[in-house]
Amino acid sequence: MQVLKDGPLSSFRSQMVVFISVTLLVTAIALSFFNRQLEERTATVVAEYIRDITLATDTVYRSFSSGDYLYDMVNRNEPESLRVSGESVIRHLLVVDEQGLVFDSSSEDDLRRPYQSVLDEIADHSGNRPPPDGSIVEGGAQRSLRFSIETDRGLRQIFIVISMGRLSQVRETGDRVRLVALSVFGVGLIVVIIAFTLRITRPITQLGGAARRVTRGEIDFEVPAAGPREVSRLISTFNEMLAGLRRSRDLEEKLQRAERSAVVGRLASGIAHEIRNPLNFINLSIDYLRDKHRPADQTGVDEYQRILTTIKDEIGRLNSLVSNFLSYGRSAKLRYREVDACVLVSEVRDLLSTTAAQQGVSIRIISLNSEKNSEESGALLTAPILADPEYLRTCFSNIMINALQAMPEGGLLTVAFRCTPARLAIDFSDNGQGMTAEMCEQVFEPYFSTKETGVGLGLALTRKIVEEHGGKISVNSQPGTGTTFHLELPTTPPDARAGEDGSIP
Repeated sequence: MQVLKDGPLSSFRSQMVVFISVTLLVTAIALSFFNRQLEERTATVVAEYIRDITLATDTVYRSFSSGDYLYDMVNRNEPESLRVSGESVIRHLLVVDEQGLVFDSSSEDDLRRPYQSVLDEIADHSGNRPPPDGSIVEGGAQRSLRFSIETDRGLRQIFIVISMGRLSQVRETGDRVRLVALSVFGVGLIVVIIAFTLRITRPITQLGGAARRVTRGEIDFEVPAAGPREVSRLISTFNEMLAGLRRSRDLEEKLQRAERSAVVGRLASGIAHEIRNPLNFINLSIDYLRDKHRPADQTGVDEYQRILTTIKDEIGRLNSLVSNFLSYGRSAKLRYREVDACVLVSEVRDLLSTTAAQQGVSIRIISLNSEKNSEESGALLTAPILADPEYLRTCFSNIMINALQAMPEGGLLTVAFRCTPARLAIDFSDNGQGMTAEMCEQVFEPYFSTKETGVGLGLALTRKIVEEHGGKISVNSQPGTGTTFHLELPTTPPDARAGEDGSIP
């Protein structure tokens, strides 16, 4: 069907109306043709049944007047002779006297036998029982017609057993022909419908694919306008929307870059000059006070040391906060070297061993390739990778510190390595408090934190470092069951083009 852009069939509605009308018309003509053929065949067979039943009744009546037996009057080599057999329309004829004995039959063997036994033998093959007088028994492969005649020798009961084989054969043949015809016609109709719907819906499918691309953040493309008039207009509107999104994106990116550069630059510069130097001075002064003004009694020394340690810990936290601000606000200048990620994790574990012991947390490092841990095997596991060791150590430290904070009452932190020639996968799994699905979606966002004292830059910085290494990080957690951070890092990043000083811009 040719789609005319400006003609009467250019709209989707008009094309569907024409297609449905043509389909219904062709279907009606085809069904009418097949039904007429089957009706003609059935009518021919029914006429044969009527003729043979009439001939059987006439033969019975003639046997009374002529005195001949039925078995002599049937199956003669004459055009008008009645055929009685298992394959013909009339299967059996019986004439029964008042004593219930077979007086006459189409089979000589039936004479003087109780009619009931003869009918039972016939019924065993068909499932029919003897019918009441003047009725036809339905079911099985035959029908039984019974009626009575008063003769000069007394009352005679006539049984005409009609075989339904011919009619059943016509019906089965008709059913097969109808099934084959409908199947062929249905398949052809399905092919036509598929071809028509594909032609009509292809532009809609393309538009749906374009919408999915937009949801993934792709807007630098256009959809070719095609299809019925309504769809073509919709595609044009969609392209206008894409153009608007591109303009909005470009403007938003410019504004964000300007705002981020201004805010982070001012903040980082201010923090670096106004906070770090006083922090260093305070830290040195506390070390001086610890050595020069130690209390004389032991009780005072312990309290004194506890207070100073707490102050130094808070200063360290502030210094870490300043470092995170500075690191997140500027692009990382990675210095790639051959390092062992397992060694870096072990170093971070050693730094956190005191805090972990105080909280009752065990830290285990294992390899999923060998299914052994470093403590059991007696040798440190290896996970070679080309990366910046300082930045990578910062990532591991941020994740493991978060894990310790999630297990204030003790627990187990498992660091599992899985190495391949191309990638290194690391799972940090704890059995701590866990997080909700909403928290998992925001955990890598800047300034999002689940702790009252947190600022929310540690994991944001971690993701930034992992992505700059060409890797990816994800989290899986449920409240009360713990959290697993999954890292994947390429063993050799594709952009690892070291300069003379070993740095990568």
